[in-house]
Amino acid sequence: MAKITILTGSGQYQDRWHDFTATGYRVAQVLQEAGHEVVLRALKPQGILEELEDTDLLVVNSGFGEYTEVSDGPREEWDEAFAALRAYRARKAPILALHAASNSLDGLEEWHQWIGGEWVRGTSMHPPIGVSHVQVSDADHPITEGFADFHPYDEMYSYLEAYPGSRVLLTHDYADLTHALVWTTEQDGARTVYDALGHGVQAFDTPERHDLLRREVDWLLAR
Repeated sequence: MAKITILTGSGQYQDRWHDFTATGYRVAQVLQEAGHEVVLRALKPQGILEELEDTDLLVVNSGFGEYTEVSDGPREEWDEAFAALRAYRARKAPILALHAASNSLDGLEEWHQWIGGEWVRGTSMHPPIGVSHVQVSDADHPITEGFADFHPYDEMYSYLEAYPGSRVLLTHDYADLTHALVWTTEQDGARTVYDALGHGVQAFDTPERHDLLRREVDWLLAR
Protein backbone atom coordinates (compact mmCIF):
# COMPACT_ATOMS: atom_id res chain seq x y z
CA MET A 1 0.00 0.00 0.00
CA ALA A 2 1.33 3.40 -1.01
CA LYS A 3 0.58 6.80 0.45
CA ILE A 4 -0.87 9.02 -2.27
CA THR A 5 -1.41 12.74 -1.71
CA ILE A 6 -3.91 14.51 -3.96
CA LEU A 7 -3.55 18.30 -4.07
CA THR A 8 -6.77 19.92 -5.28
CA GLY A 9 -7.06 23.35 -6.81
CA SER A 10 -7.72 26.18 -4.36
CA GLY A 11 -7.32 29.94 -4.42
CA GLN A 12 -4.93 30.90 -7.21
CA TYR A 13 -5.03 27.33 -8.52
CA GLN A 14 -8.76 26.98 -8.99
CA ASP A 15 -11.06 28.36 -11.68
CA ARG A 16 -14.76 28.81 -12.38
CA TRP A 17 -14.99 25.84 -14.76
CA HIS A 18 -13.92 22.97 -12.50
CA ASP A 19 -14.98 21.51 -9.18
CA PHE A 20 -11.56 20.23 -8.17
CA THR A 21 -12.75 19.13 -4.75
CA ALA A 22 -15.39 16.86 -6.28
CA THR A 23 -13.10 15.34 -8.90
CA GLY A 24 -10.29 14.99 -6.37
CA TYR A 25 -12.62 13.09 -4.06
CA ARG A 26 -13.67 10.81 -6.93
CA VAL A 27 -10.05 10.07 -7.81
CA ALA A 28 -9.38 9.36 -4.14
CA GLN A 29 -12.24 6.84 -4.09
CA VAL A 30 -10.86 4.98 -7.10
CA LEU A 31 -7.37 4.81 -5.61
CA GLN A 32 -8.62 3.79 -2.17
CA GLU A 33 -10.52 0.95 -3.81
CA ALA A 34 -7.19 -0.10 -5.34
CA GLY A 35 -5.79 -0.46 -1.81
CA HIS A 36 -3.88 2.79 -1.35
CA GLU A 37 -3.82 5.24 1.54
CA VAL A 38 -5.05 8.49 0.02
CA VAL A 39 -4.81 11.97 1.54
CA LEU A 40 -6.82 14.77 -0.05
CA ARG A 41 -5.56 18.31 0.61
CA ALA A 42 -6.08 21.77 -0.83
CA LEU A 43 -3.20 22.96 -2.97
CA LYS A 44 -1.89 25.42 -0.39
CA PRO A 45 1.42 25.66 1.46
CA GLN A 46 0.14 23.93 4.59
CA GLY A 47 -1.00 20.84 2.70
CA ILE A 48 2.22 20.63 0.72
CA LEU A 49 4.47 21.03 3.75
CA GLU A 50 2.54 18.61 5.95
CA GLU A 51 2.19 15.73 3.49
CA LEU A 52 5.02 15.59 0.95
CA GLU A 53 7.83 14.28 3.12
CA ASP A 54 6.38 10.77 3.41
CA THR A 55 4.27 10.73 0.23
CA ASP A 56 4.94 7.97 -2.30
CA LEU A 57 2.96 9.57 -5.14
CA LEU A 58 1.83 13.15 -5.65
CA VAL A 59 -1.35 13.77 -7.67
CA VAL A 60 -2.05 17.35 -8.76
CA ASN A 61 -5.64 18.21 -9.70
CA SER A 62 -5.72 21.97 -10.13
CA GLY A 63 -6.04 24.83 -12.59
CA PHE A 64 -5.25 28.49 -13.17
CA GLY A 65 -6.66 31.39 -11.21
CA GLU A 66 -5.43 34.63 -9.68
CA TYR A 67 -3.23 35.12 -6.63
CA THR A 68 -4.58 37.17 -3.74
CA GLU A 69 -2.80 37.30 -0.42
CA VAL A 70 -6.10 37.15 1.46
CA SER A 71 -7.00 33.70 0.09
CA ASP A 72 -3.57 32.32 -0.78
CA GLY A 73 -1.36 33.61 2.02
CA PRO A 74 2.00 35.41 1.87
CA ARG A 75 4.28 34.66 -1.06
CA GLU A 76 6.99 33.68 1.42
CA GLU A 77 4.88 30.67 2.40
CA TRP A 78 4.64 29.68 -1.25
CA ASP A 79 8.42 29.95 -1.61
CA GLU A 80 8.71 27.39 1.18
CA ALA A 81 6.04 25.17 -0.41
CA PHE A 82 7.75 25.28 -3.80
CA ALA A 83 11.04 24.35 -2.12
CA ALA A 84 9.26 21.30 -0.66
CA LEU A 85 7.98 20.36 -4.11
CA ARG A 86 11.50 20.65 -5.52
CA ALA A 87 12.81 18.44 -2.71
CA TYR A 88 10.09 15.90 -3.51
CA ARG A 89 11.14 15.93 -7.15
CA ALA A 90 14.83 15.69 -6.22
CA ARG A 91 14.24 12.33 -4.58
CA LYS A 92 12.86 11.02 -7.91
CA ALA A 93 9.35 10.68 -6.49
CA PRO A 94 6.56 10.32 -9.09
CA ILE A 95 3.87 12.80 -10.14
CA LEU A 96 0.45 12.33 -11.73
CA ALA A 97 -0.91 15.57 -13.19
CA LEU A 98 -4.60 15.58 -14.07
CA HIS A 99 -6.64 17.57 -16.58
CA ALA A 100 -6.18 21.32 -15.96
CA ALA A 101 -2.90 20.76 -14.10
CA SER A 102 -1.23 21.39 -17.46
CA ASN A 103 -2.36 25.01 -16.97
CA SER A 104 -1.44 25.38 -13.32
CA LEU A 105 1.24 26.00 -10.71
CA ASP A 106 2.37 29.37 -12.00
CA GLY A 107 5.25 30.36 -9.76
CA LEU A 108 6.89 26.94 -9.95
CA GLU A 109 8.99 27.45 -13.05
CA GLU A 110 9.92 23.78 -13.43
CA TRP A 111 6.37 22.48 -13.36
CA HIS A 112 5.69 22.11 -17.08
CA GLN A 113 9.11 20.58 -17.67
CA TRP A 114 8.43 18.07 -14.92
CA ILE A 115 5.14 16.97 -16.47
CA GLY A 116 6.46 17.01 -20.01
CA GLY A 117 4.12 19.54 -21.60
CA GLU A 118 1.53 22.24 -21.13
CA TRP A 119 -1.75 23.86 -22.01
CA VAL A 120 -0.65 26.70 -24.30
CA ARG A 121 -2.65 29.76 -23.34
CA GLY A 122 -4.28 31.30 -26.38
CA THR A 123 -3.82 28.13 -28.44
CA SER A 124 -5.01 25.07 -26.52
CA MET A 125 -8.79 24.55 -26.29
CA HIS A 126 -11.44 21.89 -26.22
CA PRO A 127 -14.61 21.24 -28.22
CA PRO A 128 -17.90 21.08 -26.30
CA ILE A 129 -17.98 18.39 -23.64
CA GLY A 130 -19.62 15.11 -24.63
CA VAL A 131 -19.08 11.41 -25.21
CA SER A 132 -15.80 11.15 -27.10
CA HIS A 133 -13.55 8.51 -28.60
CA VAL A 134 -10.24 8.12 -26.76
CA GLN A 135 -7.81 5.97 -28.70
CA VAL A 136 -4.66 4.09 -27.76
CA SER A 137 -1.76 5.44 -29.80
CA ASP A 138 1.03 3.43 -28.14
CA ALA A 139 0.08 -0.07 -26.99
CA ASP A 140 3.64 -1.05 -26.08
CA HIS A 141 3.82 0.89 -22.81
CA PRO A 142 2.97 -0.89 -19.52
CA ILE A 143 0.12 1.57 -18.93
CA THR A 144 -1.60 0.81 -22.23
CA GLU A 145 -0.60 -2.79 -22.90
CA GLY A 146 -3.90 -4.65 -23.30
CA PHE A 147 -5.90 -1.43 -22.85
CA ALA A 148 -8.56 -0.62 -25.47
CA ASP A 149 -10.12 2.55 -26.87
CA PHE A 150 -13.01 3.87 -24.78
CA HIS A 151 -15.71 6.53 -24.83
CA PRO A 152 -15.89 8.75 -21.72
CA TYR A 153 -18.14 11.76 -21.22
CA ASP A 154 -15.42 14.37 -20.92
CA GLU A 155 -13.64 17.37 -22.35
CA MET A 156 -11.13 16.55 -25.05
CA TYR A 157 -8.24 18.95 -24.62
CA SER A 158 -6.79 19.88 -28.00
CA TYR A 159 -3.62 21.57 -29.21
CA LEU A 160 -1.75 20.77 -26.02
CA GLU A 161 2.03 20.84 -26.31
CA ALA A 162 3.74 17.58 -25.40
CA TYR A 163 7.43 18.36 -25.05
CA PRO A 164 10.15 16.40 -26.86
CA GLY A 165 10.87 13.25 -24.89
CA SER A 166 7.30 12.80 -23.71
CA ARG A 167 5.76 9.48 -24.75
CA VAL A 168 2.18 9.91 -25.93
CA LEU A 169 -0.07 6.96 -25.04
CA LEU A 170 -3.65 8.11 -25.68
CA THR A 171 -5.03 10.56 -28.22
CA HIS A 172 -8.23 11.83 -29.81
CA ASP A 173 -9.06 13.28 -33.22
CA TYR A 174 -10.42 16.78 -33.69
CA ALA A 175 -10.47 19.13 -36.71
CA ASP A 176 -8.64 16.56 -38.86
CA LEU A 177 -5.75 16.39 -36.40
CA THR A 178 -4.70 13.90 -33.73
CA HIS A 179 -4.22 15.42 -30.28
CA ALA A 180 -2.28 14.05 -27.31
CA LEU A 181 -4.30 13.29 -24.17
CA VAL A 182 -2.06 11.13 -21.97
CA TRP A 183 1.71 11.04 -21.95
CA THR A 184 4.55 9.89 -19.73
CA THR A 185 8.01 11.21 -19.00
CA GLU A 186 11.05 9.70 -17.34
CA GLN A 187 13.55 12.45 -16.60
CA ASP A 188 16.66 11.54 -14.63
CA GLY A 189 14.84 8.58 -13.11
CA ALA A 190 11.72 10.54 -12.09
CA ARG A 191 8.47 9.26 -13.57
CA THR A 192 5.48 11.46 -14.39
CA VAL A 193 2.15 10.96 -16.12
CA TYR A 194 0.04 13.76 -17.53
CA ASP A 195 -3.59 12.73 -18.06
CA ALA A 196 -5.77 15.39 -19.71
CA LEU A 197 -9.02 13.58 -18.90
CA GLY A 198 -11.19 14.28 -15.87
CA HIS A 199 -13.20 17.49 -16.26
CA GLY A 200 -16.00 16.42 -13.93
CA VAL A 201 -17.07 13.49 -11.79
CA GLN A 202 -19.02 12.03 -14.72
CA ALA A 203 -15.72 11.55 -16.53
CA PHE A 204 -14.86 8.89 -13.94
CA ASP A 205 -18.04 6.84 -14.39
CA THR A 206 -16.65 4.20 -16.75
CA PRO A 207 -14.72 1.09 -15.70
CA GLU A 208 -12.15 1.93 -18.37
CA ARG A 209 -11.42 5.25 -16.66
CA HIS A 210 -10.90 3.50 -13.34
CA ASP A 211 -8.62 0.97 -15.01
CA LEU A 212 -6.59 3.72 -16.68
CA LEU A 213 -6.06 5.51 -13.36
CA ARG A 214 -4.96 2.30 -11.68
CA ARG A 215 -2.58 1.52 -14.52
CA GLU A 216 -1.05 4.99 -14.37
CA VAL A 217 -0.54 4.74 -10.62
CA ASP A 218 0.92 1.23 -10.82
CA TRP A 219 3.48 2.39 -13.39
CA LEU A 220 4.35 5.51 -11.41
CA LEU A 221 4.92 3.39 -8.32
CA ALA A 222 6.82 0.81 -10.41
CA ARG A 223 4.47 -1.97 -9.35
